Amino acid sequence: MKVQTSALTFLLVASHSNNVSAFGITGGSRSSSRSTFVSSPLRMQSVRQISTGQLNQRNNMSMLADGSGGIEELKQLAKEGDKLVQTARKSPKLFQVGGIAAVPAAAFLGAALVPGSVLAAGAVGAVGASAGFIGKNRLDAATEAAAKPAIAQAIIDLGVDSADVAGVIQDIKSQYHVPEEDFAEMCMEVYKRYIIGMVKTPITKTSEMKELSNLRKALSMENLAVGEAHASAAMEFYRQTSLFTPLEDLEDPDHPDRMSIDKFLFLSERTFRQGGETEEAFKYEMSRVAKAFNIKFNEALERVAEVAEPFYQKALDNTRAKLDSDAVSSDMLLRARNSLGIDDITAHDMHMSAYSEEVKALLAGADDPSTAKFVDGARERLAKLQQVLGLEDAEAGYEISAEGTPLFQSKALEAMSDVFSGSLSPQDAWKLVKERQEQLLLKDEAMKDLLASMVMQAMGKPFEDTMTFANVNNEGATYDKLLEALEAKESCRAVLQQSGWAEFSDFDSKFFDPKSKSSACGMLSRSDRLRLFRIFLTRSVRKSESGKELTEENYNKVKEVKQMLGITDEDEAVEFRMNFGPELQKALNMAMFEIMGDDFTSDLVSNLKEIVDKTIADYKLSKNLVAEFAGPIYMRAVSLVNDKSPSGIPSNEASKQLEALRELLGMSVEDTYPAHLDIFGNQYKKSVMESMGSTGVITKEYREPLESLRTRLGVSEEASRKLYLEAMEERMKPMVEWVVLELERTMLTAEQLARKRQKDFGEDYFKTGKGAEGTLGLGAEANIMTDCMNLIDFYTENDIAEKKEIGTKKI
Repeated sequence: MKVQTSALTFLLVASHSNNVSAFGITGGSRSSSRSTFVSSPLRMQSVRQISTGQLNQRNNMSMLADGSGGIEELKQLAKEGDKLVQTARKSPKLFQVGGIAAVPAAAFLGAALVPGSVLAAGAVGAVGASAGFIGKNRLDAATEAAAKPAIAQAIIDLGVDSADVAGVIQDIKSQYHVPEEDFAEMCMEVYKRYIIGMVKTPITKTSEMKELSNLRKALSMENLAVGEAHASAAMEFYRQTSLFTPLEDLEDPDHPDRMSIDKFLFLSERTFRQGGETEEAFKYEMSRVAKAFNIKFNEALERVAEVAEPFYQKALDNTRAKLDSDAVSSDMLLRARNSLGIDDITAHDMHMSAYSEEVKALLAGADDPSTAKFVDGARERLAKLQQVLGLEDAEAGYEISAEGTPLFQSKALEAMSDVFSGSLSPQDAWKLVKERQEQLLLKDEAMKDLLASMVMQAMGKPFEDTMTFANVNNEGATYDKLLEALEAKESCRAVLQQSGWAEFSDFDSKFFDPKSKSSACGMLSRSDRLRLFRIFLTRSVRKSESGKELTEENYNKVKEVKQMLGITDEDEAVEFRMNFGPELQKALNMAMFEIMGDDFTSDLVSNLKEIVDKTIADYKLSKNLVAEFAGPIYMRAVSLVNDKSPSGIPSNEASKQLEALRELLGMSVEDTYPAHLDIFGNQYKKSVMESMGSTGVITKEYREPLESLRTRLGVSEEASRKLYLEAMEERMKPMVEWVVLELERTMLTAEQLARKRQKDFGEDYFKTGKGAEGTLGLGAEANIMTDCMNLIDFYTENDIAEKKEIGTKKI
């Protein structure tokens, strides 16, 4: 079916076409999609025009860009399409005339070749019918293709933030009769072109996040379509970018094309997050975008953070600037973080940094440590900022302490030095310290740590000077420096006691325990501390008038140095033993030989005791050290007595000598038992064995002499009982073995006995071939019973059994 010439003429006039190509006869495509990508040199020039600074300050550029690159891209899209498409945009309904099947091509060509005035006269017939026909499908396709530029134009005219733009776009679908699926693809293409246009300008603006969100709503796009659009746009933009920019430039964070890619990643991440994607869906969509740019997922997120953080930093700067106006709050910062996608860890770090900057800004005169202090009202302002930033007290206090610590220590050490020199009392020094605390807003907890550090620093120089002289073996100067260190220690103690804080009550344990983190002597190794203590100890003795005495005054100083150097009691005992032990041993050995000699008298013992006691008192030797030397010396004396006793039993005179020596050495009777047991124990056991009769029973007449012997030998009751039982065991064991053997012989046959004892006892046979029968003599059973009774008598008469109470029960 064909239309009338008048209708065709009306169509041609309405189209205003003056070019044959408008109808597609020349073989062109249905629609044209020209790239509007700006080459890298042109984009570099554009960025230089926007910012007079350098691109390496991305956060300084973020607020300089005006206008929307996405709108500019849509303007290009609105101009695309051939003449037929542009005609369809102007009169979409005309291209949808019902019943049109085909239009003679000759009529169109005639209209194109003949002027309009002639056309009205019916010049159509001058063209032959050989040119063919234009089909209805071609006109329908042109109409649909015109819908995409129409969508772009609607957004340009109304803006993405218009409340009417979504309805207008839906009307375009109806006006151009575009199927739902095709129209969704058109919207996705418009979105794709828009975001590419946005990132062509490398400068990121926070308004662009809202801009993309509004565009999505205007185009009525679902999450899936948005993800497809971003992935497709990323591939297209990277393809265009890599044509002009080397890969090494794309790795430079300050290069415009790298900044554009980072911007794309940032906008994509924000779009997916704000679209309510699940975590799995977000990772999938973001991974597609990252893959399009040939980067890993985690790297993409890091680059997103690099774009977002400068914006949040700007918000923090504004917070500080407007803090006094009550125009900022923690809720506002929370909304900013959610909008920019700043995670909690990053936000906390940025909050700490912002608080630190404010602390520095409020500290007046920081160049002069002696006068620097916080301005008036700083405490209240910092407390308010802390609340807005959501910082803990400990965190805020740390930042204040970080700035105030060097300033406080400078003043505190100066005051401490004045106390050392005597020009300032501990009370006045503490007043200066407290005043400085208030000026620097330091809390008591921070003060305690600072004062502990101050003690360590104050003691540092005296210890360093001491070690300097000790390393060159200058013991005299080392001794003097240790005395100066003691004075410094006492000055520190006097100042800190003014605080009244319980932490400083046990001054030595807190500051001079080598294992403590606040130890002032922790800088010295254990070997150095022992060396210093040894030098001080020996020099303290030499300082006495005799040169061989540790006076009470010097002994107290030795104890103080011990505490200051963190010397343990065990190490102190070792040093005393090593340095003064030989003198003690010399005195004790001399006393032992004199007492155990032939000139033994009570007066001699008294004189020797005075000598020994004086040695112990002169060197302030402990009882433990004396006992350590006394034991071996007493053992030697007992050995000498044994050598002089042929019978192995000491004489009464020797016993008296040992008793006198024991008292001189300060030993108890119990302390001497080990030596006596070791020397005389065998003699006591031998005497027990000799006291047994033929049956082994010790009669009562021998019991008392044995007890007297035990006393003379100096063996304890417990040890003597053990020796007694050993002697009984030696005598009783053969008796028990004999009874057992006799029982086996009488109760077992010769064959059984041979198997048990693994020995052939043989057997006598008579002529008849029978073995011997019956018993010989009085009978073996009677003999065995006698042996058993002897064994029982031995056990009971010798009091071998011991009674022990193993438990009681009340009834």
